[in-house]
Amino acid sequence: MSSPLPTPATLQRNRTWLIFFGLFSLLVGAFCVSAPMVMTIAIEQVLGIILVASGVFSLVAVLFGDEKNHRIATVVLALIRLAAGLAFLICVRSGVIALTALLGAFFLAEGVVFVVSAFALRHHRAWLLMLLNGIVTLVLGASILAQLTSGAPWAIGLLYGIYSLFYGVSLLGFALASRKAA
Repeated sequence: MSSPLPTPATLQRNRTWLIFFGLFSLLVGAFCVSAPMVMTIAIEQVLGIILVASGVFSLVAVLFGDEKNHRIATVVLALIRLAAGLAFLICVRSGVIALTALLGAFFLAEGVVFVVSAFALRHHRAWLLMLLNGIVTLVLGASILAQLTSGAPWAIGLLYGIYSLFYGVSLLGFALASRKAA
């Protein structure tokens, strides 16, 4: 049975991608931290647009597609996506609070995965960076959920920015440590 964790050879082969995505993550993080409210609203609005587009495309597929099975389910799901997307676009504050709750839950789950993965990667020199990333991600998730209604307007942008900065450092740490190991 093969391990889902990357081997040192895999990290070495993908070193360029680790550096690219690490630097990209640092840039995204810096922008999010510098303009958290702008990023919060941008993320919420982009999600609204994606949901509306997805609902429209699904309805068009039902109207013009040959598939007869599952039409009712497809229409219902398309209408749900349309309604959710329009709600995000029209009721920005409520959309931001809903997304903030989801982001907090996401960070808690991802933090657990990073901590567990870090201990599984103890043989790698950069495992402590992944552990730190997991701990920071857990703290961010708890912070978001603790201040859900009062901190929602800035929370998504700022905390996602912090997460992105730590993720970028973690990727760069693995890339640099992989070079030394080779």
